[in-house]
Amino acid sequence: MKSKTKFSHDSLLDRQATQALLVTLANAIENGELTFQESEGDLVLTPQQLLQVSLRASDEGDKQEVEIKIKWRTKEKELSDTPPTIKPKTGKR
Repeated sequence: MKSKTKFSHDSLLDRQATQALLVTLANAIENGELTFQESEGDLVLTPQQLLQVSLRASDEGDKQEVEIKIKWRTKEKELSDTPPTIKPKTGKR
């Protein structure tokens, strides 16, 4: 099966099914591999030890929402070993 780079799925689930989905996601993160399956192919992600987690919640009257975003890098980001150049302002203060 070919490998995918993106996966998207929307569904309407009851609370119990939503909880089961979140537990499955949590277990996959704990095991270090998330496999998202579709007819077009699988997307396999490998979460690292450090994860960037963003959690947002809102109540807009008739619409309530919780958003969870989890990100990580598969390779260390290369950082410069030199400080930035900052030009001082010249002239009057």
